[in-house]
Amino acid sequence: MPYDIVDWCIGCTACTNKCPTNAIYGQRNDIHYIDPALCIDCGACGAVCPVESILDEDGDICRKFSRKEAPLAFVISDLCIGGGCELCINVCPFDALVLEVTDEANDFFGQAMVIEKNCVGCRLCEDSCGWDAVHILPERELLKKSYYPDDPPTPGQKKFKKVATTA
Repeated sequence: MPYDIVDWCIGCTACTNKCPTNAIYGQRNDIHYIDPALCIDCGACGAVCPVESILDEDGDICRKFSRKEAPLAFVISDLCIGGGCELCINVCPFDALVLEVTDEANDFFGQAMVIEKNCVGCRLCEDSCGWDAVHILPERELLKKSYYPDDPPTPGQKKFKKVATTA
């Protein structure tokens, strides 16, 4: 099940700017929608929604993160094979990864490095890395609002009850 936007969406467009596949559409100040055919269930939209009006693939509310806590790529230098691979760099739609020579690089051409200001935490790089060198932190399970019970309620958010469906 792809991500979904619920009726308390304020149409701020924050999610449309972070979506790596342009799956979100709608007019400013109107409820937005996610095209299920384009949604890759990455969670980038939920992490920036100011009124927490996005449900993940399990139907749970996504938690908004401040910029300094937002999901972000992290490269494990010992595992990155660097030049010659570059899968994570090529798949990133935001140019958030570059090949850079560092003291820790195990490769003459360098290794993948994250440009934090460009990263939206969409997990495309993590999914593409065959060497388990790229990870998005916080982990996927920690993006749910339910994992932060002490968070103050988001202004304007309505009480949402998950409705059980039968197949």
